[in-house]
Amino acid sequence: MSERLPSLNALRAFEAVARTGSVGAAADELSVTAGAVSRQVARLEADLNLGLLERDGRGLRLTAAGERCYAGLEPAFAQIARTVAELHQRRRRDELVIAVEPVFAATWLVQRLDAFRHIVPHVDITIDASAQRADTRRPTADLILDYGRLADVAGFECIKLIDEEIFPVCDAETAKRIDEAGSLKTVTLLHYDAAPRSWDWPDWATWLRATGHHGIDAARGPRFVAGTLVMDAARNGQGVALATTSIARDDIETGRLVRPLPSSLATDCAYYLMIPETKRQREDVAAFRAWLFKALAADFPASGSATYDPTKLSR
Repeated sequence: MSERLPSLNALRAFEAVARTGSVGAAADELSVTAGAVSRQVARLEADLNLGLLERDGRGLRLTAAGERCYAGLEPAFAQIARTVAELHQRRRRDELVIAVEPVFAATWLVQRLDAFRHIVPHVDITIDASAQRADTRRPTADLILDYGRLADVAGFECIKLIDEEIFPVCDAETAKRIDEAGSLKTVTLLHYDAAPRSWDWPDWATWLRATGHHGIDAARGPRFVAGTLVMDAARNGQGVALATTSIARDDIETGRLVRPLPSSLATDCAYYLMIPETKRQREDVAAFRAWLFKALAADFPASGSATYDPTKLSR
């Protein structure tokens, strides 16, 4: 009987650390915490009874065993990525695969997809809104909608969608309590603890300090590792969440959520449309790009983004 293999997640975590050179970069790529990556690597070292990484004055360094392990794993994971890409390329021609950050998919995109499907009824759309971030090194999606500072990613046309601000949202009853108290001191704060480092997402302490709110215990309240759950908790009256302009838009429009305070924090992070250079000329990709810009322009006419310059729609 063949020898039991170590955990695939542990192997993948180690390969990412070895390739990127740091636990933090690997965590960003895998959309998990640095602690989770470190635990997976430690688990692999325990399974193999070998040390794979060691620290020197400049950071992490592969041991001799780590070098051998990475030499075998890197081409194996690259081959897996190539195989998946080939399978996607062999799918039927009229399928458009869009990788979307989960909260943006749930709060804005999905509700509007019918309008796009009426424009291109012959195209079958696959929405990948898994918690795992889209891989820009080995892309398998035809389009990516992701959040961060993504203006310059090799191999992609990257287009900022709208200017974003970060502000509190809650249901109307919670907002009434805030109004009566004159501050956030009496309500529960909802925390999103799993934002990738590249988002530069503020915790409550950072947001309160930056917007001049003092004397509030920023550590209290439940913590979530999924942004969709934070928004659900806010809609259900469980407390106050931090949201962006785009993801809060529909909830505010319908009254499911309100802004209990006028304060907001500007951010240079935003949602971007990322189009692989190899797929820019596809008709379905161009159709989605044009439709997306028009839909966003209708919902966010005051955005400072240059995305909506009509001369750019035909680029």
